[in-house]
Amino acid sequence: MIRLPFAPLAAVIVAVGEVGYLVCVTAGALWPSVFGMKTFFPTVFPGFTWLDPFSFVLGLVEVALYGLAAAAVAMVAWNFVADRTTKTGA
Repeated sequence: MIRLPFAPLAAVIVAVGEVGYLVCVTAGALWPSVFGMKTFFPTVFPGFTWLDPFSFVLGLVEVALYGLAAAAVAMVAWNFVADRTTKTGA
């Protein structure tokens, strides 16, 4: 198995997370009673208040940090398995 590098994996996970965040913020702003983002985002993102400019940027930063953490966990797990299967010849 090929070892997984951190930078490309982190870039993809962070980019997907940021796009998802922007879509959710836009949907929550356009249809506030439908998606429930006003209650969900403050639960997931500490310090977030709905549609405040500082909170919007804070949400972007927190999504990026969560993406980096997810990439680190995924990379370590993948490389652990890749190293074990390469050594055993499976």
